[in-house]
Amino acid sequence: MPDLSLTAWLLALAAALFAGLSKSGFGPFGLLSVIFMAEILPARESTGIVLPLLIFADLLAVCAFHEHASWSALRALLPATLAGIVTGWWIMPHIPTEFFGHTLGWIIIVLIFMILIQRARPQLLAFITHHPLLGLFCGWTAGITTMLANAAGPITAFYFLSQRTTKMVMVGTGAWFYFTINIAKLPFSYQLGLLNTKSLLLDALLLPGVFLGFWLGRSLLKKISQNLFEWILIFMAFGAALRMVTKA
Repeated sequence: MPDLSLTAWLLALAAALFAGLSKSGFGPFGLLSVIFMAEILPARESTGIVLPLLIFADLLAVCAFHEHASWSALRALLPATLAGIVTGWWIMPHIPTEFFGHTLGWIIIVLIFMILIQRARPQLLAFITHHPLLGLFCGWTAGITTMLANAAGPITAFYFLSQRTTKMVMVGTGAWFYFTINIAKLPFSYQLGLLNTKSLLLDALLLPGVFLGFWLGRSLLKKISQNLFEWILIFMAFGAALRMVTKA
């Protein structure tokens, strides 16, 4: 049994719950898993704890939403994302996590403002949102982000929103996307020493929290409109970005 205080256990369970919730369609909630776990453990170690929780949640998502996936969107994102994972693995030992987090936070804020402009005046950003390089940029950035901090949710949320993807296609595509990239991250995380017997034992104890979060999110997904779903993602991504920018 890991030696954690009551407060630490509550934070860990909250992190597990948000990991499950993020895979039911509310991707930016995944950043809360990272933030809560980083309150218990050093930032690098916390990513090793969160990764298996996310993979378990990915399995639940693939089983529940696999038929809604857009294979064209996966083809646009996955190759660049896998390249981004390798990039993130290479730079991880060389840069402060805080520096990367601040930079990423500002990038996400700019992307969110682009989404708001697109919603108000779709014609202004049509060239950008329909350009094939957007998928390469978002995929590569998501790969680096997910390798460094398990925090690609706001980036992929921006891409799906920019393509005006329906909520079910967004969830189904995200399920296959994250399952693939999180499995791909396992050998890199192991090589960096982020996965070990102690971390996996803690993950096993937290799995019920992941299942509960996924069930709650799936129930909520059925009850909200497409427009409300999009605004929830926008506000969550903005809040996550602010947290990254202001974190010391």
